[in-house]
Formats: sequence, C-alpha cells, structure tokens
Amino acid sequence: MDLLSVQHITAGYERKSVIRDITFTVPFRSVMGIIGPNGAGKTTLFRTIGRVLQPMDGKILYRGRDLAGIPRREFARKVAVIPQFHSAPPPFTVEEFVSLGRYPHRGRLSPLTREDREIIAENLNLLSLEGFSDRKVSALSGGELQRVVLAQGLVQKPELLLMDEPTAHLDITHKIRVLDLVYSLSKQAGLTVLIILHDLNLAGAYCDRVLIMKGGEVHSSGTPGSVLTRETIEEVYHTPVRVGKDPVTAKPHIYFLPQAGTTADATGE
Repeated sequence: MDLLSVQHITAGYERKSVIRDITFTVPFRSVMGIIGPNGAGKTTLFRTIGRVLQPMDGKILYRGRDLAGIPRREFARKVAVIPQFHSAPPPFTVEEFVSLGRYPHRGRLSPLTREDREIIAENLNLLSLEGFSDRKVSALSGGELQRVVLAQGLVQKPELLLMDEPTAHLDITHKIRVLDLVYSLSKQAGLTVLIILHDLNLAGAYCDRVLIMKGGEVHSSGTPGSVLTRETIEEVYHTPVRVGKDPVTAKPHIYFLPQAGTTADATGE
C-alpha cells in the first residue's frame, strides 16, 4: 500500500477547474518531485493535497483513508505543509515560530516540554539556524526565512512532507544542504516527501520518481531517467535541451541551449 493515493482529482477556484483527472501514488519512504512550467497546476495540486482546497471530483487516500475524513489535528500530526512563504513575516522570534510546529502534539495552550525543546534545537541545528533562535523572523532574509519555515514543518515529526518550491530563495549551498537533508530523512527516518521543484537537475538528482504536469494534467510520470528525456522536456517546456548523464551520480542532467548567438546542435541526447 502506498502512503498517498491521488485518484482522479479535479480541483480549482470558483467552480473553474485548474487541474483535471490527476492520478498518481506516492510510495512510503520515497521522494516524489512535481515539475512543469508555470501555470501547469502544480500549486493547485499541492493545495488540494494539503486540504486548503476541496477537490471538485475524485478523492485522496492517506494510508487507505479518505483524506477528507481525517480530523484536522490528526492530519497536522501526520502531514507537514511547507508552502511558498509570501506573506509578511509574523512578529515572532525564530524559536517561537518554529515551536508552532509542536502544537499539533501539545495544543496551543500547553507549555513546551523538554522533549519539544530538544526537537526544536535539533532541527534548528540541522538547518544551520542554531544561532538564530532569538532573532526576529521579520529580520531574516528570504533564504533564511525559507529554512525557518522548513524547520517548523520538520519539528512536527510528520510522515508526509509537502514542499512547494522549498529551494526557491536559497543559494546553491543551502539548496544542496536542504535537499540532502530531506533525502536523508526519507531513506533513514522513513519520511515520505512530495516536493514541487523548478530546477529539473535537482529533481533528477534527488527524486525517486518525477511527475510532470502540463496544462493542468499529468503529462508523464516515472523514474527521473524515464521521464527527463529530451523529447519530453522540449514538448512540455518548448525549450531545446540536451540530456546526458551526470558523470558522478549517473542521474539525468539537462543542458539548456541558449537561443541567441549559438550554433549548438539541439538534436543530440
């Protein structure tokens, strides 16, 4: 049995569908990437799985249970949602903000226990935020804030982690550190991850499976090697590329070909 099963989901806004007939499964202990061009419906799918939106049709099963029937507090203990953070930062310190992730286990009015504080400290350290505890969230850079939001999700100790472009504001060092951490937690701690990524090479390097969306529908899905092909990428993104193998990992690596001032041959693979 898969941890998550998305079955023929149609969803959108104001009775207008954005995604249609989406079906896929997410196995236990796996990292599954969702990719596709802007407007493909990735974030709408993310919000539907995260229960921000109700599906117009279809259903989502979590461990075989209809997601809509799981009580919210139980859902918050099992599933951590890491959205794109666009709103004004809250007037909390980093430690206060991260500690909010423990409330599904304790309740909002219950004081933090020693175990809670140890979990918070552990995850701040994992994300290189150990020196940020007393800093105001409003004083952080975009990349620092993104890591703090991820820390809040990880202290929930979830089974399923939903991440919407978690590396968008990070420099290359922290992109690699965050994805190394997520991949390690999947394989060593049993975390299952569903992650939206724009960087196709990061998707190829870190995801066990990749689902490609186009025009609100599933275009293709499978292992990175089976779906990150030149033909598929050019069809979905309308951009000429070469696809080779990373010399170290043997994972697919996409080379993007400039259109101005180049005579590069885009037909090879």
